Amino acid sequence: MSIIEFSNKPISIIKNSTISDAIKMLLNTKISRLIVNDGGKHVGIITEKDIGLFLFSETTKRGLEEIPVTEIMRPIEFVDQDVTPKNAAKIMIEKGISSLSIGEEQEVKAIVTKSDLVKYFARRLSDKNKVADVMTHDYESTHTAAPLYKVVRKMLEKKISRIIVKNQQEEPVGIISFRDLFRISIELGSEDDFSGTNFDNVRSGFLSEEGFGDISLARDVMTKGLITIKFNEDLAKACNVMLENNVSGLVVLDGNNTQLILKPYNTSKMMQC
Repeated sequence: MSIIEFSNKPISIIKNSTISDAIKMLLNTKISRLIVNDGGKHVGIITEKDIGLFLFSETTKRGLEEIPVTEIMRPIEFVDQDVTPKNAAKIMIEKGISSLSIGEEQEVKAIVTKSDLVKYFARRLSDKNKVADVMTHDYESTHTAAPLYKVVRKMLEKKISRIIVKNQQEEPVGIISFRDLFRISIELGSEDDFSGTNFDNVRSGFLSEEGFGDISLARDVMTKGLITIKFNEDLAKACNVMLENNVSGLVVLDGNNTQLILKPYNTSKMMQC
């Protein structure tokens, strides 16, 4: 089987669009990436992670309506439609990317993401592997009482788009993603003025040791309620749980109630073996 059989139609944004346009489109469509379209030619790709890392590390005073998507878009990673799921997983891991585009130069016919691979392999992993085979201790976390500015700084330093939030007992209780920060930005700045100076003030506030960035804590902005699964559960079941709940990771409970994390990256890594 080739990846073309479970690929999806890409969603694009025109080349002269701004970061403001891209954020609104990502939030409205609930997707994580957009193909940049220049008069019918596909010239780049922009992701939620790209936008977050740029916005919260950028020091420019420009409003979001002044920053074109072309300033932060990345080259499209093209593959042939006959690539197997196993090789697709290998390419993503080696290149540190979460999607592949099917087509040729400047024409994306379809797109395949890590979630698509997880969905594909979930149907074929039954009774073959357990969650324990791929769970990991290696994940970035913060605490519920951490000031928001420290959380955002850590995300920028580690170049990650989401971070696990733990309570005082070191139990994962929530997650903060760039998508959460985008939503808060819109709420704090009026939607009408989201693109201009108002957002610049909000953005600066996230990283400020005074004011909003200091008085707001991780627990105030995190998405609550992580989904758990037992370490001895079938890996296929875990994949389906992630897909059904549209989440990027599960909290794994082992025999000693120690909590670890299962992520699409881990399952994709196993798939290439």
